[in-house]
Amino acid sequence: MFATIAGYIVLGLSIAAPVGPINVEIIKRGLAFGFWPALFVGLGGMSSDLVLMGAMFTGISTVLTWTWVKITLMLLGCIILIQTGWTSLRTDQLKVEERKTERLPSETRMRLGSFMKGFLIAGTNPMNILFWVGIYGSVLSGAFQEENLFHSFLVSSLVFVGIGLWNINLAFTMHFGRFLANPFVLKSINSVASIVLIGFGCKFGYDGLNLIRTYWI
Repeated sequence: MFATIAGYIVLGLSIAAPVGPINVEIIKRGLAFGFWPALFVGLGGMSSDLVLMGAMFTGISTVLTWTWVKITLMLLGCIILIQTGWTSLRTDQLKVEERKTERLPSETRMRLGSFMKGFLIAGTNPMNILFWVGIYGSVLSGAFQEENLFHSFLVSSLVFVGIGLWNINLAFTMHFGRFLANPFVLKSINSVASIVLIGFGCKFGYDGLNLIRTYWI
């Protein structure tokens, strides 16, 4: 029993750990604003994953394999990631004096904005969606087909425990890491993270255009 519980938690960790747009955004928010904004990016991504899991359970996975749906998601992901990365990159170039005169958003607005950013990035990330479809097909769908609904709920909950543990760990690491790094290092990390987000966005756009060219031209 313990091995089963640990296995599904590790599965959640393995889902969340690979470097992707969500982790990059958590790093950026953690270095810039601290623990809570970074964590809320992860919570937004988890909420999007939860919606996707529910959609998988209702049989929407077939819809997600349609060509026009994949193209739409790729182009949306392209726009959101490039806009996020470019905005952050431009903001990072502001002078410290200019930043001090800016009116910073309240904590509530910042957390809500971080949550929505995480939700949108995860919800329009075709890699994330296709990954969940594959995971559901190979692991989670079998659990939901069990007659014991409690077992199905437990499996899904354990997966999300693993994802949540990774998000908390990354948010904590970035929160305390920003106090150990000098401004040049923080600026460099933020710039690299922003460029990575733009790179992911360009990749999604390129893949979407390739699909259009392959199927409709």
